Amino acid sequence: MTGDPVAAAAAILARATHAVAFTGAGISVASGISTFREEGGIWARFPVEEYGTAEAFHRDPERVWELFGALEGELRQARPNPAHEALARLESLGRLAAVITQNIDGLHQRAGSRRVVEYHGTMASAHCPSCGLTVRAGEIPPWPPAPRCPDCGTVLRPDVVLFGDAIPSAAVEASRELMAAADAVLAVGTTLEVAPASWLVLDASARGVPVIVVDPRPTAVARRAAGLLVEAPAEEALPAMVAALEPA
Repeated sequence: MTGDPVAAAAAILARATHAVAFTGAGISVASGISTFREEGGIWARFPVEEYGTAEAFHRDPERVWELFGALEGELRQARPNPAHEALARLESLGRLAAVITQNIDGLHQRAGSRRVVEYHGTMASAHCPSCGLTVRAGEIPPWPPAPRCPDCGTVLRPDVVLFGDAIPSAAVEASRELMAAADAVLAVGTTLEVAPASWLVLDASARGVPVIVVDPRPTAVARRAAGLLVEAPAEEALPAMVAALEPA
């Protein structure tokens, strides 16, 4: 496609009445959060089969808390970057209905986005697998050792989706409803290779919904799904879209 892709993306969003953003780990890199699969990322340090599955937590929850500790350390220092702030601004301008995110970092909410579906859960809370008690992140005791439920003593589990877990039904239903009504999709910082989350965007693309992919290094899957490709960092491209849509 010739011309300015950022201007073309802004034009699509200007015409849309129910645009939905779908975000992946790439949007948070500028906030200091490493992607899971990059060199030196989480799965390089904590092999997924040992730390990232529901079975691993069931087998040795104290050990899996080493992974959660590494994640918490990154999240504690992270701040929303201009890409998160731009999505919040698009929502306030009435150009974006919601954000569906694969991320567990809570940065969209901290940037001001009001409607956020956390498809893979969140590090903002934990629960007791035995008695069901929910504990907010700020109330979880420091670790190690792995924090335990104050009521029954069972090791707590953060409310994140591990491999082998079902996606929370509320997130599935909300995401399906949003995508069914979407007349534009803004896919940011995602490979579109992680199922079942990626199916939301791929299905929209197959139905003919305009999909804007924002990623400096899009995968082959993302290229095929894109009706419009913006090959630039999200923290640069999204604020530029906002600038094009701001009232004169």
